[in-house]
Amino acid sequence: MLCSGSGAVAIGSRSWTRSQRAMCKPRPGSDAAPAAAPSSRRSSSNSSSAKRRLAAAGDSSATAFTSSYSGPGPSGAGTGSGQRRGATSSSSNSSASSGRASLAAARASLPDPPVLYPFQELAAATNSFLAKRAGGGAYWRCSLRGRDTALVQLPRRPGAAAVDAAVLARVGRYHHTSLARLLGACPAGAHLYLAYELPPGAATLAACLRSPRNPSFTALRTWVSRVQVAADVTQGLEYVHYHAGAVHGRVSPSAVVVSDPGLRARLTHFGAAEFAAPADARGAGDSPYAATGSGEPSREADVYAFGVLLLELLSGEEPARYRFDRGTKEFQLVSVLETAAAGGSVRSWVDRRLGDSFPVAAAERLVEVALRCASAENRPDMTWVAGKVSKVYLESRAWEQKVQVPTEFSVSVAPR
Repeated sequence: MLCSGSGAVAIGSRSWTRSQRAMCKPRPGSDAAPAAAPSSRRSSSNSSSAKRRLAAAGDSSATAFTSSYSGPGPSGAGTGSGQRRGATSSSSNSSASSGRASLAAARASLPDPPVLYPFQELAAATNSFLAKRAGGGAYWRCSLRGRDTALVQLPRRPGAAAVDAAVLARVGRYHHTSLARLLGACPAGAHLYLAYELPPGAATLAACLRSPRNPSFTALRTWVSRVQVAADVTQGLEYVHYHAGAVHGRVSPSAVVVSDPGLRARLTHFGAAEFAAPADARGAGDSPYAATGSGEPSREADVYAFGVLLLELLSGEEPARYRFDRGTKEFQLVSVLETAAAGGSVRSWVDRRLGDSFPVAAAERLVEVALRCASAENRPDMTWVAGKVSKVYLESRAWEQKVQVPTEFSVSVAPR
C-alpha cells in the first residue's frame, strides 16, 4: 500500500497517492470499520491538510472555520459545526446568566422609594420629640428602620396639597452625590417632618463654621475645604434647577450637611418647597437668606440665598449680626453683604482662622461671584455660578500642591 508516484500528496511524514487513499477507504459492512477511526495524530494531519487545501483555494472564511472548529466533537467523533453549536449555546447561556446578574445588581443598588412614616414611629425615635436637636437645633439625629437619619421639622405650607406616596415618589426619584437622600415624610398638623439619610460623621455647615463652646474652632480649617463645600452646593443646586426641574427654597447653612472623609457637602430639605412654607414666611426680612420681596420659592431666590451662604462660608461670620458702635454707643445690625460690598482688603475680610493660607486672587473672585448672586439685577443662573466656583476650586487645588510642606526629605551624611 505504501508507494510513491506522480500526484502524491504529503500528509505528515507519509506520501500517499490519490488512488491509494481511495483504496484505503473501508467497504461498507467489512470488518475494517473499527480500524478506520482516525488516531489523534492522523486527525491532526488531516486537519493540517484540509487547512492547506482551503488556503490554496483562497477561501479565508473556510480556513478560519476549520482552524476554529477542527477536531472531534463532544462525542469524540463529532464535526466542527456540532462543536460550534455547542459553543454558541454555552455562550448564550453564559450571556443570559451574566445579564440576569447585572440586572439583579442594578436593582439592588437602587434606593428604596420614600415612605410615609406614621407619627408614632417618629415620636418613638425622638423620645416624643424631647431629644436634644443636633446641628444647632436644625434637626433630630435618630435611627429610623436601621438608618442614621436627620429628622427635620418645617412649617406646612397653607393650602398645600396632601402629602401622599405619589408626591413623595416624584420628589424622591432624584439621587445625586450632592443631595441627601429623602427617606420619607410625615405630615402632622401644622408641621411637616422630613427624614433624610444622614452620612456618617455628618454635621451642618453652621455647626462646622461656628461652635458656641469654642468660637476659635472650625472643622473647615483649610481654604480648599471651604471651596470644596461651595463647589458641592453649587453642583447640587444646579442639579435641582436644571435636571430635577424644581427649586430648593430653603438654602441655608442649616440645610447643608458636611461629612467625612473629604468634608464633602450635601443639600438636605430637597422637596421641602413642595410641602413647606417659604423660609421667610414669618415676615419680610426675617431671613437673611431671602431677598426683599422674594415671595414664593424660585430659582432666583435660590441663587440669592447661595450668594449669602458663600459670603458666610468665606468670612466665617453670621449673615446678620449686631455689632457695638463705640461712636454712637449703640448696637447696630450689620450684614455680611454690607461688609463684603464695602471693599477694602480681602485678606482682612476673609475668616482669620484661615490665617494667610489662601490665594488672595481666588478669594477675590469668589467674593465677586457671591455679590453678583445677591445683586438685585442681572442675577446669574446656577450653571454660570457652578462653572465659576468649579474653576476656582481647581485653581485652589493647584495652589495647595505648590505651597504644601514636603513630606519626604533626603539626608546624606559624609565625612568632612
